Formats: sequence, structure tokens, C-alpha cells
Amino acid sequence: MTEPGFQKETFLFLKALAANNSKDWFDANKSDYQRHVKKPADAFRPAMNNALQTLTGHEMTSKQFRINRDLRFSKDKTPYNTHIRMAFWPVGAPFEGRDAQPPSFFLSIEADTIRFGTGCMAFSKPVLGAYLTLLEKGAGESISKLLALARSDGFEVSEPDLVNPPRGFPKDHAYSDLARHKGITLWKDLPDPGCLQGDSAVTALTHAWKPALSFWQYFADLQERT
Repeated sequence: MTEPGFQKETFLFLKALAANNSKDWFDANKSDYQRHVKKPADAFRPAMNNALQTLTGHEMTSKQFRINRDLRFSKDKTPYNTHIRMAFWPVGAPFEGRDAQPPSFFLSIEADTIRFGTGCMAFSKPVLGAYLTLLEKGAGESISKLLALARSDGFEVSEPDLVNPPRGFPKDHAYSDLARHKGITLWKDLPDPGCLQGDSAVTALTHAWKPALSFWQYFADLQERT
């Protein structure tokens, strides 16, 4: 069965946009954006939803982030993002924007690389409390093993949010470093954008995500219990 994928022209467009990031250039090339970026992305996202549903056993929903940048609080006034970004998470799981997310899968398609990840960029307050309690009661070893396994597959672990463990968490705890996270994610780069070109793109990305599935499942289970 043929899967929706991106085209060589998708990446050429993103590269050209980075070099000509203006409204005039974008308007003059809007038909190429529709044909080479928006149309294949609109076909790819639901197919990736289905593949992640099969991988995780959870019905998934998703969003694609806008090509227009939010310039309200940015010193960089270039008007367009030069990447395609998507997020996937279980249907019904609470999603509170930047404040908190359920365990999710993240994708950033850029002109010369593919960056993908999984986890929570920010735990909700109840999940953060449950995570710290689990750490204090001995779950640190299990979580560390999941992170070590992911690192062995080439994933990077997100940096801690805090300099020190939060107030009330024992500073001399064996896994106090893990308590410095207010969210935790795994990230990996695929240097060849060609893997998302053609009719095997969904299969290729699903295969790349598979080694991080145990990590995702651990936090999905925590979310469901909280």
C-alpha cells in the first residue's frame, strides 16, 4: 500500500524560504507552498496518526503548527517558520499548550534534517507530583534504565529545568538529578531528509520512533493513573 510522503521539492522550498523569509517572496511562491509543503503534510499527518495508533495501542490525535510565526514577543521578525512541525498524542488526554502536555510524539521537518522526539515537555501539576513521588519511592532506577536504553539508540535526553531538586525532595537522593525535570523528552536527528520522501515515509519514521516506545509508555501509564 502506498503511504503519503514528502518530496524533494518540499525540502528545496524550506531551504529557499529560509533564504527569502519575507511576505513578498512567500506570496509569490504560495502555489509551491501549497503543492510541495501543505498538501503532502496534510496527507502525511493522518497516516502518521494511524501508524502511531498501531504502535502504541492508543487512538491518536495531532496538530500541525502554523507556517506563520508568532511575532508578538520575538526580536526575530521574520514572518515564516522554515520547518514543518507536528505533535501527536492520545485522544482524550489533556493538552494545555505550553503549560502541560500528555506523553506525545514530536516531529520537526527541516530543510536539511529531520528531528523527532517523544515524552512530555511539561508535566501537568498532578503528573509532576506523581512523578516526584515515584522517584522518591524508588522508581528512579527504572526511569534511568529507560533513559540509558534510549541513549544507546542515539536519543538525547532533554536538559533538566531546575538547577536543584524542588523544595521538599531529598537533595541527597540517589536520583535527585531526575527530580530537576519538570518535563522530560527524548530527541534524535535523522540527518538524511530523504527518509521522509516517497511512499515509505510513515514506515521509516515509525521504525525510528520504535526504540523510544517503552519510555513513552511509562509516562503514558503514569498519566492514566494520575
